[in-house]
Amino acid sequence: MEEAEYLAFDFGASSARAIAGKLGKKLELREIYRFQTGGREILGSLYWDVLKFYDEVKKALKIQAQHNSPKSIGFDSWGVDFVLLDKSGNLVCNPYHYRDKRTDGIMDLAFEKVPRGRIFNITGLQFMQINSLFQLYSMKVGNSPQLEVTDKLLMIADYFNYLFTKKILCEYTNASTTQLLDLKTRKWSDELINKFDFEPTIFPEIIQPASNIGNVVDSVADETGIGRKVMVIAPATHDTASAIASIPTTEKNFIYISSGTWALMGTELSAPNTSEKALKFNFTNEGGIFGTIRFLKNIIGFWLLQECKRIWENQYCEELRYSALTKEAMDEDIKPFSYLIYPDHPSFLNPPDMTEAIKNYCTNTGQEAPKKRGEICRCILESLAFRYREVFDYLIDIFGNKYKNLYIVGGGAQNSVLSQFTANICDLNVKAGPVEATAIGNLLLQAYGLGEIDSLKDLRNIVKSSVEIREYKPENKSLWEEGFNKYQNLIENFRY
Repeated sequence: MEEAEYLAFDFGASSARAIAGKLGKKLELREIYRFQTGGREILGSLYWDVLKFYDEVKKALKIQAQHNSPKSIGFDSWGVDFVLLDKSGNLVCNPYHYRDKRTDGIMDLAFEKVPRGRIFNITGLQFMQINSLFQLYSMKVGNSPQLEVTDKLLMIADYFNYLFTKKILCEYTNASTTQLLDLKTRKWSDELINKFDFEPTIFPEIIQPASNIGNVVDSVADETGIGRKVMVIAPATHDTASAIASIPTTEKNFIYISSGTWALMGTELSAPNTSEKALKFNFTNEGGIFGTIRFLKNIIGFWLLQECKRIWENQYCEELRYSALTKEAMDEDIKPFSYLIYPDHPSFLNPPDMTEAIKNYCTNTGQEAPKKRGEICRCILESLAFRYREVFDYLIDIFGNKYKNLYIVGGGAQNSVLSQFTANICDLNVKAGPVEATAIGNLLLQAYGLGEIDSLKDLRNIVKSSVEIREYKPENKSLWEEGFNKYQNLIENFRY
C-alpha cells in the first residue's frame, strides 16, 4: 500500500475532478478521475443531476481505494445553487441550475420588499439574479409546492458532505454566496429571512473552513473499499475560496483572477468593505479562509468560449481544442479590436446560441459582426481583457493601492493569450498558475484541518514551492489604451 493521501473533489459548472494530494516538502498531485457536470434541461427548466454526481464520486473513491485509503476527503463546488431536503432527509427535487430562467426580473420584485442598499449593507454581496436569495424568492413568488415540504437547505458541496456523513451543516464560505448571510455576524440574517418570509429553520448551522465533519458513513466506506476511518473535512467549500487560498504569494496587496467558467477578480481583505463605491461598482464581499474577505467582482469568463465551442462542435460534429481556437484567434489577418462586446451583458447569460448572441451584440452596437471562428474567439479574449481592466480601475478607485502583480489561477491560467492581453491592458506583471488552484486549496485546507499546516502563510509557501508559475510582462501599452477607449465608448450604457 502507498502512503496515504488527501482527496479533493472539485465540482465545477462544466466538469468535476477528483485529485489526490500527498504532502511532504511539496504537495504532489495525482488526478484520479474526471467527469462532466453541466445542466440538464427538462420541460423548459434547467437542473443539476446531483445523483449522477454522487455515483461518479463513488467511482472515484473505488479508484482511490486501489492505491490507498485517503486520510480525508473534501468537497468544493460553485456557489449560489442549493439542494432542498424534506424531513426524512431526501431530495425534494433536483436542484435548479443558476442559469435557469425563473429568476428573470426577480430582483426588481425583491427590492420592493427590501431596498437594494439595505441588502448590500447586511450581506455585502454583488447583485446578480443567480444569487440564492433571488432563486429562493422566485420560488416563493411562484408559490412553489417544493418549499412547503422543505425541511433544510444545503449548498451543493454541503449536500455531498451530508451524503457521506449524514451531517446537515453549511460551510461559511459557500453560505456567504447566498446573499442571506450577515457578513458582520457571520450568521444567517434574521432580518432578510423574516422580510422575505422564508422559513428560518431551513437554514442549517454554519461551520468554518477546515472543520472536521466526521467519518464517511459505513455503507459508502464498505461499497467503495476506502475503509471506515476516512474523515470528511469541509475545506473552503466554495470553489473560489479554495482557489484563492492557493494563490502563490505572501504579499499583502495583490489582485487575483480565479479564471474558469466565471472570472472572479478582486483582492483579499481583513474585513468587509460595504462603502458607497463598493455598492456603486457592484462588488461582493464573500467569506474567505483564515478570517479573510474575498472582495471581488463576478465576471462572465470562459463561459463565452465554452458555449461557442459547444455550438461549433454540434455544427461540425468534431471535437475542438481550446488551444486550437486560441490559435485561430491570433490569425494575422484579424485586426486587433475589430469586434468587441461587453461580456457581462444579460444576453450572454444563457443564450440558445452564443455565437449568434455575440454577432447580434456587435450589429446592435454599430459594429460589423464577426463571421469566422477566429474572429469570434478574438472578440471574446480581447473583450474579457478590457472587462478585467474596468474592474481593475474600480479597485484602484476604491482602495487607491498601487498593485504590482496580478495572479491568475484556475483553468483559465492555461490561456497564455488572455494572460498576455491582461498584462498589456492592466499594465501589471501577470503570474499565471496554479491551474488546479481549487483542488490544491481544498487539499491543503484538509491538511490544515488535521493539524499538518499551521497558517495561511505556510499554506501559500507550500503552493509557491510546489507549482510552476508563468509570468507575463506588459507590452504595447499605447495600442491597448486605444482599444480600451473604443471598448469604453461601446459599453457606455452598461457600466459596473
